[in-house]
Amino acid sequence: MSFLLLLLFVSLCWTQEALKLDINKAYELALKNNPEIKRAILELDSLDARETEAKLFFMPRVVLGAGLIYNSKSEEWEKPFGVSFVSVLYEYRKILPRIRSAKLRVQAQREVKRQLERELKIKLLELFAQASLWEKLTEVKREEMAIAYVRFDRAVQRKELGLATDVEVARLEMVYREKRAELRRAQFEYNRTLYRIKKLVGLKMDEYITLESLSFEPKRGSLDKEKLLKVAIENSPLLTIKRINLALYEERLKEANNLFDLRVQLRGEVGNSIRTGMPQTRAYNQTGWRAGIEVLLPLFDPSTPFNLIELENQKRGVLVEIEDSLKELELLVNSADYEYSYLLSKLDYALAKGKYAEENLTLRRSEYELELAFDLGYAMAEKTEAEMEIMKVKYEIMLFLAKLYSLVGLDPFLALEDRHGFVKPN
Repeated sequence: MSFLLLLLFVSLCWTQEALKLDINKAYELALKNNPEIKRAILELDSLDARETEAKLFFMPRVVLGAGLIYNSKSEEWEKPFGVSFVSVLYEYRKILPRIRSAKLRVQAQREVKRQLERELKIKLLELFAQASLWEKLTEVKREEMAIAYVRFDRAVQRKELGLATDVEVARLEMVYREKRAELRRAQFEYNRTLYRIKKLVGLKMDEYITLESLSFEPKRGSLDKEKLLKVAIENSPLLTIKRINLALYEERLKEANNLFDLRVQLRGEVGNSIRTGMPQTRAYNQTGWRAGIEVLLPLFDPSTPFNLIELENQKRGVLVEIEDSLKELELLVNSADYEYSYLLSKLDYALAKGKYAEENLTLRRSEYELELAFDLGYAMAEKTEAEMEIMKVKYEIMLFLAKLYSLVGLDPFLALEDRHGFVKPN
């Protein structure tokens, strides 16, 4: 007896404590470990560096030069060397467009990152909902398997008494095996969903986790299309990114249009006979240092007109995309109310089915006898299945609202409580 108690104590000591995840904690973990978010942050850091570079246009470029050149006139080898630097002091109508372009690229990447975060929240909502449904289906299939097994076992007993045929026993065994396989599949899908959640949030596969069920109760009424469309036009990530791209092309056009504007730069050199400059000019043969102000004015670049045509066409293409995106948003927002109404009608049917299952179960319990044991078992399984159907429709409504809110640029988790009040009573 003492040995058994010792074994029980050791097993309790080695029991792995479960990590309980709610949707918010899962999102916090996923935000730190999701590879797409990490890549977006790295890209954002790179663009931040580019923006800083654009602002530091006046910092000098320093070049160390050396060479070995044969001079046929003096019939000797020259050995030029030196250090030169060039610092742009002013570049007419080009500096500000470059800085604004770099800033707009950062803004676009920030919006991409925010959209990835919204999509991550939707993915977590989907996985949490799937896990709950597979867990409920496991319960249904366990009840159905238990009923099928009892019927099969009783058929075996009746066969031994000569009251059942081999065909009947084989048929009931087939039903039992089928229900057992369905149970195993439900268990497999549930555990696979848990593994997918672990991967998404960055946990080890052998980590033992439990999920907190999503709390969601859909509100009755219709969607406020006007309010949703207003928010969508202002905050839609799709429109926001396209507007930023439009502004970016406008800044690039300003820069390209100003190709033939002058540049003022400071030049300094230390050494002897080094070739520097844009265009390259040879310094005087002297040892020491030289410094001066240069004014450069480009006269001709054959690529400029073609660059302008390309940028102008790309800008017009973005305008076309913005117009099409506005129409698509109007279509989706206006049709959303009909889909919401349809989902509510599905919920009403599921609730009616659940009520029938509850009444049927009550009836079977009241007239319970050994002969009706199977009817009671089936009624219990139907009740559990009806509960699962209600859960499924509620999760469909939740995910529909989460995706709709993400589409208009809002937090998908708002669907869990509808704090923005987009559902108005009929």
